[in-house]
Amino acid sequence: MKNELLNISKYVHNLYRDYGRTYLLYHNLDHTKEVVIRAKEIAEQYKKNDSQQFILLASAWFHDTGHLLCEDLAIHEEMSVEIMREYFKEKTIDESIVRCIEKCIMATKMPVNPQSLLEQILCDADTFHVGTPEFFSIDQSVWNELELRLCMSIQCRVEKSILFLKSHQFHTSYCQSKLHDGKLKNLSFLKLSQS
Repeated sequence: MKNELLNISKYVHNLYRDYGRTYLLYHNLDHTKEVVIRAKEIAEQYKKNDSQQFILLASAWFHDTGHLLCEDLAIHEEMSVEIMREYFKEKTIDESIVRCIEKCIMATKMPVNPQSLLEQILCDADTFHVGTPEFFSIDQSVWNELELRLCMSIQCRVEKSILFLKSHQFHTSYCQSKLHDGKLKNLSFLKLSQS
């Protein structure tokens, strides 16, 4: 399965090379690679077996690929699942594993509602930055991308970021203990910037 993860990595790299869009300032290959790194980090805390690690990391690689072929933000997860299923069509991976990957990808759809630990790990890896000092530069990229995609100026960015942080929650105990204070610090800073 490690060889297959390497193949998936190459495949996703090629997708971003061939279909990358200039407006993807946040949902790009760098974000995907960061989610893979964070998913590995979180998974290490829970001693996941090879099959579970494969499901998680394959999900991380594919989770935002739908942005490359779909302009509609509301259904990019479904498109990511289609891309993933197309990739596995010619592979000998069991359908039950493919279904678990699909569930993990779909768990990242807002508002997130992860059911299994693997889904929780992927959701936390996807939003890991909200508890780090990198939140502010990443948040800026999110809003800039949205403006480019919608061809309009987004008003009240800070207020919307505050609402997002207030509604956001980490699902794994690892991220709750590691990132909760950082998230609160970022929220406080945003509130102060409004004053």
